[in-house]
Amino acid sequence: MVKKKSVKKAKSSPVKKSLAKKVKVTKTKSKKLVRSSKKKINLILKNLVLFIIISLVSFMLYLVANKEMYKTLFSLLAMIFGFVSVAFLIVLLIFLFMKFFKK
Repeated sequence: MVKKKSVKKAKSSPVKKSLAKKVKVTKTKSKKLVRSSKKKINLILKNLVLFIIISLVSFMLYLVANKEMYKTLFSLLAMIFGFVSVAFLIVLLIFLFMKFFKK
């Protein structure tokens, strides 16, 4: 009896499949990062404007207040909201620098 040699078909290697998956995943992640960074920048801008307005209103109330207790309260509020707005400004600048250096 003569045995026939079986010829095995070449299967695609699992390495090629995993590489193809990685390429697809990295493309979708980069698109999601761009969208999320735009949303984050918009959110930071809204919060920055909000805290600047609140800080200015507190400062105006400090100038108008007659009693010492109100002056102290509004000056503290103006300082706290001012520091928070400066923090949002720093975060906004960091995001903008990251966006420009990414390109």
